[in-house]
Amino acid sequence: MEKIKEKKGKLQIEIDIITVVIFAVILIFTTNSYSHETMDAYLQSKNEMFDRDLENISTIISQELIGTSWFWTYAKEHAQDMTRALTEEEEAFSKSEETTGALLAFLAGERSDFETCGPELQFLLGRTGFQLLAMDTDYLVRKFHYADISLMDFLSDSEAYLYIRCNTDEPDALAEEAMDDFTAVSYAECFTSMDYSASEHTAVQEILSAGLAPGKTAYELWKDPKDGRHYIIGYTPIAYGGEVSCYARIRYDYTAFISELTRKIVETVLWSLAILAVLNGVLLLLIHKRAIQPLTRVKNSILTYMADKDSGKVRQAMNSIRCGNEIGVLADSFSALSREIDRHTEEILRLGKEKERIETELALAGSIQESAIPNIFPAFPDRPEFDLYASMDPAKEVGGDFYDFFMVDEDHLALVIADVSGKGVPAALFMMSSKILLNDHTLMGGTPAEILERVNRQVYATNHAHMFVTVWLGILEISTGKLTTASAGHEYPMLNLNGKYEMLKDKHGLAIGAMKKSKYVNTEITLKKGDSIFVYTDGVAEATNADDQLFGTDRTLEALNAIPAGASQQEILAQVRHAVDAFVKEAPQFDDLTMLGLKYIGPEDTAGKQAKE
Repeated sequence: MEKIKEKKGKLQIEIDIITVVIFAVILIFTTNSYSHETMDAYLQSKNEMFDRDLENISTIISQELIGTSWFWTYAKEHAQDMTRALTEEEEAFSKSEETTGALLAFLAGERSDFETCGPELQFLLGRTGFQLLAMDTDYLVRKFHYADISLMDFLSDSEAYLYIRCNTDEPDALAEEAMDDFTAVSYAECFTSMDYSASEHTAVQEILSAGLAPGKTAYELWKDPKDGRHYIIGYTPIAYGGEVSCYARIRYDYTAFISELTRKIVETVLWSLAILAVLNGVLLLLIHKRAIQPLTRVKNSILTYMADKDSGKVRQAMNSIRCGNEIGVLADSFSALSREIDRHTEEILRLGKEKERIETELALAGSIQESAIPNIFPAFPDRPEFDLYASMDPAKEVGGDFYDFFMVDEDHLALVIADVSGKGVPAALFMMSSKILLNDHTLMGGTPAEILERVNRQVYATNHAHMFVTVWLGILEISTGKLTTASAGHEYPMLNLNGKYEMLKDKHGLAIGAMKKSKYVNTEITLKKGDSIFVYTDGVAEATNADDQLFGTDRTLEALNAIPAGASQQEILAQVRHAVDAFVKEAPQFDDLTMLGLKYIGPEDTAGKQAKE
């Protein structure tokens, strides 16, 4: 037996890998779930904050002077005037009592006739509205700690108009300067058109495609490609009289939160890895003690048993394994298996010897059977009136087919071919007894039909095994060429009477041994010089190839007619066998294959004999 290569520690490594993979999957799943849950909760809280703050921004802006529709149009048309310094005339006009009263009336909501005011007053109202807008926006961005607050409108997918934007990176100028110092807001971006890529902002795409109703908020998560910071952005419309004038946008920087979340995740992973290492070590130690060591003993016992086949050592080693789990069951099973293997080995050795004895006896039986069948050719060297040849190839050591030929008297030649049901030794024994009976009754005289009837009665009387044999029996009158035949359920013979083989469909009776009383019919054929007959068993016609196709009688006739004229009967049978083998190829032979051929040459005339002498 081939030596098994020992692979040390492979199971331990596999278990180690599996446990690490399992813990890693659990760790990844847990970390991912924690990350998503934390992010979802954070975004939910920020969305609620955005809803509240955007509502406050909308309310504050709507309550100021800029809470009128004229302001946005006027401020956009006079953008340059909103932040420039006042002239002396404008300064004096703004401080007059009439102008101050008008400004206070507009601020208090007592007046709204902006369109009827003169250019100087419209200018001061616009400037005042812009200052209030700047102060409110600056106040809101610092109160709510946003990255920036903008008031803007979207002109197209690529352009936006910015009314004002304040952010926490700029100085708190408005809180320090006086209200009338218009240069205090010069730091803020305001009243300018700017390039704006709507494709980068999902909320803007929503606003541009379907609009946004007053009181609604659109959100998006955005990563600035310039500095890589993460932002939550919310948009809400500022409307007056149901018409949207612009959009308030607030942007919250949550990069710090992402950094903190990442740090927490890293800490969790590190702690989990430490716990994993400890648990994995404990688990592997337990597995080594409870599984690897006992399995190693089982393996070593198997290798030892394969080397010396000593089941006693195996039982001793297996008894030392004290495990109440499946490994203990395995050890007990292998101990029992070693004893069973020993028993089977002894049985196999005994059966081997018995088989060897049977094979020897079968070989001897095959030899006896072969010697019981005439197999020396030419069979009758002193009889030139005919050419005779036969062959038998059993499928097993002994067969159930047989052929026979013998001289009944000086002018009559008996020809027999038969096929016993079944295979092996029973068929061979039945074949031997049938051959003897056919030989004896033929020598006793009578036609082939009479002979078959007598043999059938005798076989049936002692046929306790219910076997049967198909028989074709022919008696040739050598001097005249008359051939009388009878068939007990055998294959149709093939005759060559005019230079071509054809099947002779003679009348059949039942196989010998099938019924107590069976009748058979004689068929007479007159053979001329050069005519021949070919008889065979079903092993020829029923030879089967790998595709379960039968050789058949048609192919048998083709093989016979393909043989050149003048060939001997030995050559004819060899060519038929070659055709069968070529058809069957590598498929096994399932049935005995027996053939017999005779060519009638006829007696020489007296004149011819004297001429030769």
